[in-house]
Amino acid sequence: MTMIASPRPFRLIAPAAVLLLSAWPCPAQDTGSDDAVLRASRTAPDPATLDPLPADRRQGFASIDPELCREWLTYLASDELEGRATGRPGYRLAAEFVAAKFAEWGLQPVGDDGTYFQSVPFVKMAPDLQTSWLAAVDADGTELFRVAVGSGVGGPIGENSDAIGELCVFDPAAAGDEPDLTPLRDKMVLLDGRVSPQSQWAIWRAGPKALLTVSDEAAARIDERISLDTGPRDVVRDARRRRPNGYAVSTELAQRLKDAAAAHAGLQLRAHVEVTRQPVFAANVVGLLEGSDPSLKDEIIGIGSHLDHIGVGASGDVNNGADDDGSGTTGVLAVVRAFHVNGHRPRRSILFMCFCGEEMGLIGSRHYAEHPIFPNANMIAELQMDMIGRREEAPNPERRTPESPDDNVNTLHLVGSQQASDELHAICLQQNQEHVGFVFEFDEEGMFSRSDHASFARQDIPVAFFFTGLHPQYHRGDDTVDKIDFPKLARVAQLVYSIAFELADRDERPTVDRTWADTGGGRRRR
Repeated sequence: MTMIASPRPFRLIAPAAVLLLSAWPCPAQDTGSDDAVLRASRTAPDPATLDPLPADRRQGFASIDPELCREWLTYLASDELEGRATGRPGYRLAAEFVAAKFAEWGLQPVGDDGTYFQSVPFVKMAPDLQTSWLAAVDADGTELFRVAVGSGVGGPIGENSDAIGELCVFDPAAAGDEPDLTPLRDKMVLLDGRVSPQSQWAIWRAGPKALLTVSDEAAARIDERISLDTGPRDVVRDARRRRPNGYAVSTELAQRLKDAAAAHAGLQLRAHVEVTRQPVFAANVVGLLEGSDPSLKDEIIGIGSHLDHIGVGASGDVNNGADDDGSGTTGVLAVVRAFHVNGHRPRRSILFMCFCGEEMGLIGSRHYAEHPIFPNANMIAELQMDMIGRREEAPNPERRTPESPDDNVNTLHLVGSQQASDELHAICLQQNQEHVGFVFEFDEEGMFSRSDHASFARQDIPVAFFFTGLHPQYHRGDDTVDKIDFPKLARVAQLVYSIAFELADRDERPTVDRTWADTGGGRRRR
């Protein structure tokens, strides 16, 4: 799930969710009370108390197996895949694994050139080590010395540059608590000491031409940057919104620059950078289950997850992303296999999509929505699974105490289903109440814009986002397979299978009651 600063709304158990308690046994008490909801959420319902699916879809539902989910996720969240960062080799391994499963279970390849891959134009950007350098220049323009990028200069250098400016050595410790940063404007600033991230942002806002930080570790490597290829940039237009290059320099080079500044009044630093751009593999994985009804098969239900995660951290630790969103991708695989095992196909088609670039701003799903394989008007709903494998542990503002995972064995957030289509929302409630029995929570509409369903909502496609909640391992290296609740993950997949089959077999598509514009850009609340 994309990390975006977003206020966490108060927890609210919707009346519809409380009514679901009547679908399974719980202690006799006021079912409208918060304690009643918590008690019911601590255990999954006895399957015997739930209605079986209609016979034509029952076999697929029963085939969703927690142990198979464990097998698939153990690979997707393994160190071998290096955190599945978009554009990196581990992402390609993950995409090939998912595509192989799509082929094994009979989905039609509907990507580029008869493959399961819809390419998204990402590039790897890095300075050309043969032509990129820093040089110290005295006041009369004489170059004193030059250092090649890669030889004492490194870090995440991602922009072409031919900047030149006076070198300013800035000591944060000597500057005091509220320093005047205006003298840093248009300077090449060397930070002579440690500085907090907040102070560094303040220095950037002062408008230097470049910022040099001292780190032997960072200076010894060139951080190749993966970015969406947006083509040539209008530098004038983008200048106010884009930071100049930052450089990591070695301790030795920093001292050399300080000595030169002391010896030469008005010493200038010139940074010449030529960035190379190399296309990398970044693709949405897409496969189609064609509907059985000739008159309805052109209408499509989308089922999605994001396949990428945030890769390897600065310390070298792999962020495996077991829950975010290895769990959702595992849920997609479980639903694909369920339709395959079921044999009987629904009337409408189902498009399975595992997106790249979600962690970089919903890029893969936005690319699909803007370059759809099938007309967006034909997609009647999109069901998204993102982080479906845990028991929520986030703080609960209403109780002023942390939620225990034991309180969330059977809770599931349903997000966005009421934004566009009342009928889709009702179908989600009905299928859950009759066949799966989660306690739905509706307190995470603030997460609406943070996963790939939002790209489809912008196209006025009704969406439903299934999410088991945040936890302390979110976007951390310890989001690992051992913490996943596989029975719960499998039940979410069963719910999505049940909803998708129902949508695909109905006579009419769900009505769209509100457009994206009507909802204020997805800000409608229940």
